[in-house]
Amino acid sequence: MRLSWMTYGVLKDLSRQDLLQTLGDHGVEGVEFRTDLGHGHGVEASLDDAERRQVVADCRAAGIEIISVATGNRYHDEAASDLRDQIEQTKVRMNLAADLGAPRVRVFGNNFPKDVPREKTIAQVADALQELSAYGVERAVRPSLELHGEFDWRSCRAVAEKVDHENFGLIWNSVAEDVVDGSVAQALDTVWPWLDHVHMHDLAGQGYPYRELFRLLHRKGYAGYMSAEAERRPDRGVGDRWMFAAYYADLFRAYRDLARG
Repeated sequence: MRLSWMTYGVLKDLSRQDLLQTLGDHGVEGVEFRTDLGHGHGVEASLDDAERRQVVADCRAAGIEIISVATGNRYHDEAASDLRDQIEQTKVRMNLAADLGAPRVRVFGNNFPKDVPREKTIAQVADALQELSAYGVERAVRPSLELHGEFDWRSCRAVAEKVDHENFGLIWNSVAEDVVDGSVAQALDTVWPWLDHVHMHDLAGQGYPYRELFRLLHRKGYAGYMSAEAERRPDRGVGDRWMFAAYYADLFRAYRDLARG
């Protein structure tokens, strides 16, 4: 298990130089760039070829691997034109990921529209992801569907079974919906065949069973990245962001070491 950082949240306003410096200072090995929100790192689909090469060079110089381009694209829209727009936007961001050497783009389901049968929405999302999985093969980029919004582990498994493509994955999101009778074991077992990546949130609170999650991932042989996606409300300020990253990285390593026994 290796630590990476999703730029959504605490570190979103840092320049690319400051972001990579902060991650490198604390032994974070990977970065997941969130696009389309104007984050300080400046990694967007609008970058030209030279700018994309510069992003790669900056990350390589810092010793940080680009592990993902995180989008907000989703495929639940009822209007065919909106759905097609989301698919085409994803393709553009998959091209960005390919140029950056990132193996995945993060995408969503995300909701179940009212008065639309759930099975229809699941099939629609799966059809979109089949198209995107095929699109990504030659680019060595896969769409990875996050367990997010109303698309929980049950729904995402249903989508994955319909997609049925080797160039597809699921992203664990570490949310309350994962927990059944105090444990994440059932949910993790359910999505494990497609598990591609892991997102974490507040390792120090909110009652999520991270110790169990780390232990189960270790037992299953998960050796991939786990991204910090850490936020803070205005009434719970983050304080010094450098120190926040330090504490987060140390807590991650403590959980990982405990899991290894």
